[in-house]
Amino acid sequence: MNRVLLTLGVAGALQATAGAEAQQFVVPASAKAEIIDATNTYRKARGLPPLRESESASRVAQAYAHYLARTNKTGHTADGRDPVQRLRVASVKFCKFRGENWHESWTRRGKASPGAAIASAMRFWKKSPGHERALRSASTDIGVGIAGWKHGDRWYYQEVQMFIDNSCLKGADVTIGLPDRNPQRAQTP
Repeated sequence: MNRVLLTLGVAGALQATAGAEAQQFVVPASAKAEIIDATNTYRKARGLPPLRESESASRVAQAYAHYLARTNKTGHTADGRDPVQRLRVASVKFCKFRGENWHESWTRRGKASPGAAIASAMRFWKKSPGHERALRSASTDIGVGIAGWKHGDRWYYQEVQMFIDNSCLKGADVTIGLPDRNPQRAQTP
């Protein structure tokens, strides 16, 4: 039992030290545009229309990417909310939620370029069936966030994409949409 407590004590001390060494690093504003361009290039090659950036969805994606990078957590619900809940709390207007892609990459000894991190994220999203489905979804808009933090000797990037459909908002009353549990199914608003 003493051994277990000692191990937990050392682990706690290491975690506290790692937290003390955590430091945000600057990711150029152009990185977001690179992700949007890469996504639209992928969509164009598949005969799909380009996505517009939703500035409000990008603010949500950026806040979540920053949270993931700062806390060194991962997942679609690491902050206790799912993507739709994050959009709703921020009062983002949309007809249908089509998906969220996130990606984490890290390097040791030296920080990777934002371009290398973006290329890694895009490769992963294209090869993963669920993430690739979001890239090809019937979305009209995209929100993107990218953040970087150094934790100990590791340099982390977190990239987040949020896909929403705003086709019902043209000339209609604005409502906050419900998630579409089957993005392949066509629905009328």
